[in-house]
Amino acid sequence: MPLSGHSLAEQYPTALITGASSGIGAALADLLVESGVQVFGTSRFPGRPELAKSVHWLEFNGDSEEGLSEFIEKNSKLLTQIDFLINNSGSSYFGKASEIPDEILICQKHLLLESPIAITERVLPAMNKREKGVIVNVSSLAALFTLPYMEDYSSAKAALSAFTQKVITENPDSGIVIIDFQPGDYRTNFNQNIKSYGERDDSQNRVWDQLEKNLNNAPPPEKAAGDILGAISRGKSGTVRSGSFFQSKVAPIGHKILPRALLNWAIRKYYRLP
Repeated sequence: MPLSGHSLAEQYPTALITGASSGIGAALADLLVESGVQVFGTSRFPGRPELAKSVHWLEFNGDSEEGLSEFIEKNSKLLTQIDFLINNSGSSYFGKASEIPDEILICQKHLLLESPIAITERVLPAMNKREKGVIVNVSSLAALFTLPYMEDYSSAKAALSAFTQKVITENPDSGIVIIDFQPGDYRTNFNQNIKSYGERDDSQNRVWDQLEKNLNNAPPPEKAAGDILGAISRGKSGTVRSGSFFQSKVAPIGHKILPRALLNWAIRKYYRLP
């Protein structure tokens, strides 16, 4: 429902943000705290001294079934009380899929897909009962445009988008705002945190250089946080794309109208692939 005169903190007083220690998650946590919302944020290492003191930090290792189960068990009560969920935790790996260990890919799938699905399903019943709440699943424009040498990341994000659309379809007129948030590139530490596998060839180096260029020229994460809050204020569920004008407006139109073969050609051309 739209805020319609109510402040954000009045409408949604308690928020949980996974991956709140950096990037879009940290920027959103800052905005929510400034708005008077009580924010719980997750981190692998919640005791780090540099983390914001205004956030209530929770340990979360969502890249394994054990870590996810432990988080849900420890915070079962909180998950029935929060008004505002942002599934934002993420990681990625760069390289040929054949050179990335299977156990690493399994961990990535847990973090990017299985954990947000499980947490969403935990908070939904209580939100439905209250007929109020917000769920934002942070997907990616990579759900539309597969990133070369990051195929597993792209496929997990595409699956998360599909899951979010399912939740929207199954909860019409529920009073819950459900958003599939698809950001493009933002100026964060994303690339610095990517671990590469295998020795890069010329094609991989060209793709990596383009990714670096995109991030260096990208808007700051505060823009993404503002776009999320703007979407919530409108009170409508759906897909929200965010980033540079080209990535968030022009490219999705191309995805809709171009034949798949031509779209694949454009992606190869963009990354200077043969």
